[in-house]
Amino acid sequence: MYNPEPVKTELAAIQNVVQQYAMALETGTIDPEQNLPKFNALLNAAGIDKVIAEKQRQLDAWAAGK
Repeated sequence: MYNPEPVKTELAAIQNVVQQYAMALETGTIDPEQNLPKFNALLNAAGIDKVIAEKQRQLDAWAAGK
């Protein structure tokens, strides 16, 4: 099972960004050409790469034990 505890702060920040942009981007309410780069930049600033790395670390540890 994935343990989100080590990155819980980043996950909260990512969720805030998603709540701010996702629905508007998905429905076309805002221009994706202008706002998708902003969305991605905010996700990076919120720590999405750290979350991905932590998930990969946990998966690698699990796989090594198999």
